[in-house]
Amino acid sequence: MVQVDLKRKDEIGELGAAFEEMRHRLSQSIRLQLQYEENRKELISNISHDLKTPITGIKACIEGIRDGIADTDAKREKYMRMIAKKTEEMDRLIDELLLFSKLDLKRLPFHLEPLDLAAYLRDCVEELRLDPRMEGITITFTGAHDRPVPVMADREKLRRVIMNIMDNSLKYMDKDQKEIRVELFDDESEATVRIQDNGPGIESAALPQIFDRFYRADPSRSTATGGSGLGLAIVKQIVEGQGGRVWAESRMGEGTSISFTLPKSKHGGEQS
Repeated sequence: MVQVDLKRKDEIGELGAAFEEMRHRLSQSIRLQLQYEENRKELISNISHDLKTPITGIKACIEGIRDGIADTDAKREKYMRMIAKKTEEMDRLIDELLLFSKLDLKRLPFHLEPLDLAAYLRDCVEELRLDPRMEGITITFTGAHDRPVPVMADREKLRRVIMNIMDNSLKYMDKDQKEIRVELFDDESEATVRIQDNGPGIESAALPQIFDRFYRADPSRSTATGGSGLGLAIVKQIVEGQGGRVWAESRMGEGTSISFTLPKSKHGGEQS
């Protein structure tokens, strides 16, 4: 094989440099394709595992009813409630999987509009206080001091971001007095929302991975807490799709905060 001196300044040197660049791009393309295939296999494996968990529970309940184990009205009612609960879990898993796949493939459009983030968050917190899942949890909102904070955001997807962060906090809260604080910080070019809980916290080594798909900071508790492992990955996709950033901070034993930014709007934000 003839080696071409890539430092040559003539046409042969230019041709050799062009071929070298083509070789590099091809090699990079192959690596990306292999990584994509590996990610696809991992995705299918995780989907299969996560869907199997509620299906197994549903099958066990059906067999219990069919085999006569549920031999009283009270037992049958208990089994039916369990089937309903597992069905809801599976529906939620499928919904998150479909949403994440659309976000990942850039097939979900964002409808950005001017929005008063302060009013929007106040309304969200009021709604959350009425949510049965939030019973026994103190939720507070601070920031903006009754001033409008105009941002550009997709109203519907922003609610999904907030709910996914809240759901993540709910799964792991372990104290008798449970607290979630929502804080809003207004800067010149962007607004920052911080949602902080007083849960067990996350080890510092795990923080960079919590926005990865299917990552769970405490794998041993995955079955007990449920969820797809996609909640915070969806948060990251939506926030970045709106031109923002997202990150997490945590102290073991004290809690975790997840913050995200949204670009400011040059126009006054609409009421929520």
